[in-house]
Amino acid sequence: MANKLYFVGIYTRLSHENSSCRNTDGSLSIENQITMLQKFVSMMPDWIETRIYIDDGATGGNFNRKGFQDMMNDVRSGVINLVLVKDLSRFGRNYLEAGRYLEDELPSLGCRFVALTDNIDTESGENDILPFLNAINDFYIKDISKKIRSVMKEKAKSGHWLTGIPPYGYDRDANQRSQLIIDEYAATVVKRIFSLRASGMGYFKIVSLLNNDMILPPRLYHFHKQGRITKAIISETWTIFSVRTILHNEVYIGNTISLKRGTHSYRDKRTKKRDESEWIRVNNTHPPIISTNMWVDVQDVNRSSRKHYSTRRKPQISLFSGMLFCSNCGVSMGYKLRKVTKKDGTVSDYSSYYCRTHTKSGHATCSSHIIQEFKLKSLVLEHIQNLAVGLALDESDILARIKKSLLGNQNIDKIDQTCQRNLLEQKRDSLEYQIDQLYEKKIFGVLSAEKFAESIRNVELEQSVVKEMLEALNRDYKDVTTTLDNITKWSNLIKEAATISELDREILTNLIDKIEIGERIVINNKLTQDVTIYYKCVGKI
Repeated sequence: MANKLYFVGIYTRLSHENSSCRNTDGSLSIENQITMLQKFVSMMPDWIETRIYIDDGATGGNFNRKGFQDMMNDVRSGVINLVLVKDLSRFGRNYLEAGRYLEDELPSLGCRFVALTDNIDTESGENDILPFLNAINDFYIKDISKKIRSVMKEKAKSGHWLTGIPPYGYDRDANQRSQLIIDEYAATVVKRIFSLRASGMGYFKIVSLLNNDMILPPRLYHFHKQGRITKAIISETWTIFSVRTILHNEVYIGNTISLKRGTHSYRDKRTKKRDESEWIRVNNTHPPIISTNMWVDVQDVNRSSRKHYSTRRKPQISLFSGMLFCSNCGVSMGYKLRKVTKKDGTVSDYSSYYCRTHTKSGHATCSSHIIQEFKLKSLVLEHIQNLAVGLALDESDILARIKKSLLGNQNIDKIDQTCQRNLLEQKRDSLEYQIDQLYEKKIFGVLSAEKFAESIRNVELEQSVVKEMLEALNRDYKDVTTTLDNITKWSNLIKEAATISELDREILTNLIDKIEIGERIVINNKLTQDVTIYYKCVGKI
């Protein structure tokens, strides 16, 4: 019986801490890993080099690496059935995750794993040392993480600036990158912000003044000053958040506060806010931009403002909470409830919704898109009632138009679907028979190893195409039937709501997915506003 044919995926990795190997002849370098593994594959009968996967500069502490994920996708789809690495540490240093892949996922997928210099081969069935090597690699990354934290803590205690972008108003000293120096232009803006706040001005008004004067916001200013273009999503205007952050930051009186945030563990790199007792505060680490007296005055205003807002009525869930979005910027709408005293002395609640972007930017970005709740409530109720009447009069016509809108000309004929599926399944079975025939010819010497590898690859390529076509056929049919079920479900919900005379939260959450609110404009001396309703199951009608 012929040996099993292995399609080999060579996996290589080099982390940042091993970057010094790039310019040497060390065995850790990506190039040397590839050369070593390719030479080994060439010496192994029935091994065929299929793909090379590279993660250059990627940590072994987690498996969220592009090269690694590409490799696993190829294992799952059957492109490769053997993973070859130089040593176990190249595969990964996270003991728990590495064990899951090596002892559970790869074996369940029928994939062999070989770590060359560690003499590990899962086909041999004798890999008792594997858990110990995994543990050693996990300990290594834990030790590295501990050392990095220790260095960062010592630097923080010395008053060094640790994070990447310096705070607005400062720049890094070119001769000593961990020291802050004053950026004269931005410092002038910072002084103005503190002065306005000390006079009692609110965040909203300060933001409006900065944006009206066309002053670049902090992050945009940083990249503009460096002549850099960033792909990151950054605000092009000042916001209440950016002003508030500046007014609460001790860096502007010369103090450095470090390590406010940390990771959950050396395995979990998600950050979390540390308790204030864990922060490291060092005074007089760099030149201040504002005086201590100015700082005290501003903090008094901040505390007074917080006390004022704490006495306000706590926000409540509004009728349309979470459903309204600005049609221009796409941000969720805010809710405002205020008391209005009428001429007869009675007090009424006046509820309205507004664009948050417009408010946060001090009216510099987008527009208000304001709409009164009672008007929106009436409009939505009327729309639901009209749909219910329409369904009662001619349900088939309305549902046919919705189907046309959602499905277009997609064919959902069950007979045609069955015929196509039968033809594809017959083709799939025929290809499986061809594969069996090729193996028999190789066993009896009719085909050489090279000819067999070429033939089997062509047949398996055709087999994968047929498989994809079958999956797409089933997926399309499932999507279409799901859409039809959703249309029926929506129709039943609307018919149930035919008799309602008042909207409540339960009705809205059952029927409505979202509502887009347009800006109020005047057309022919008449105030108009676009309101687009998206229903659950069917979307816009």
